[in-house]
Amino acid sequence: MQTVIKDSDGNVINIGEWDYQVDTVTNDDGTDIVVELNPMPEGAYEDNVEVVTGWDGGLYEANDPRRLKQ
Repeated sequence: MQTVIKDSDGNVINIGEWDYQVDTVTNDDGTDIVVELNPMPEGAYEDNVEVVTGWDGGLYEANDPRRLKQ
């Protein structure tokens, strides 16, 4: 079982943890603001699924038919 990110329709869009990229920006008044540069798409969620290597060497969810040579 491996952590994946699925879109709102349940399609795998990322295998592994989401890469939240953050940066700190200093405001004109000198205060620091944390800015998220790579937010997860709206409706996306984390799930755990079995991930396998397909015929082409790519990673696929175990029940994804694209993992088989066509």
